Amino acid sequence: MDIHLRDVLCSLSHIVLYAILASAGVDGGSLRRQTATCTETSVVDIESNAGVKIEPIEQSRVYIETLSTPFDDGHTLRFEFNTKSGNGTLFYAVRRNDIYDMVSAEISDGYVQFKIRCRSSYADLTIPGIRVDDGEWHRIKFHRKKRKGIFLLDDMEYFEHYYVGCGGFTSVNFGSTHRDHDDSFSVRELQHKNGHLSGCIRNVKITTGIDTPPKYTAISQCN
Repeated sequence: MDIHLRDVLCSLSHIVLYAILASAGVDGGSLRRQTATCTETSVVDIESNAGVKIEPIEQSRVYIETLSTPFDDGHTLRFEFNTKSGNGTLFYAVRRNDIYDMVSAEISDGYVQFKIRCRSSYADLTIPGIRVDDGEWHRIKFHRKKRKGIFLLDDMEYFEHYYVGCGGFTSVNFGSTHRDHDDSFSVRELQHKNGHLSGCIRNVKITTGIDTPPKYTAISQCN
């Protein structure tokens, strides 16, 4: 079942993993445990222009477990997203074995909100006036310059450089939160809050490089 599941997910478009499992008669408990990881040549690729579809369910996510080098001074994360969801997590970055440090971007009531959660800095930064639940493509960029964080939406910087006192992030997650981070006080703020993201993410670029291929769970292919 696992081998065929990976082949089906990576070769078919517009089919949600949950639908495949349900049609195969997999029970709910097994369904929650299923994960499929696609190869670099797969059509399911969050780093490509095709991107992936995050589904509005608890398990739908793309998890980059290990960056090649910690995401710290001089590094940049950028990606594009498309959604009609008024609420949901776009991404969060955390440090391995740390239960507090986190930077995230989520959609809150139709607007992008960045969160900084470090022991020495705390902020919620909401970009006003620009709704992103319009079904159009939008661009997110997060750049670290020493201990400052630079946050951009659609290539526009809306805040002064904010202090980000966290150490170098080691993992990045897109969509629903990952069980590896259940102990994180900061990640808990993102869990089950106002619904789950339903939308596409594509062209993810991280200047740190990626040691482990992205792990895709309960996602489908973008239109």
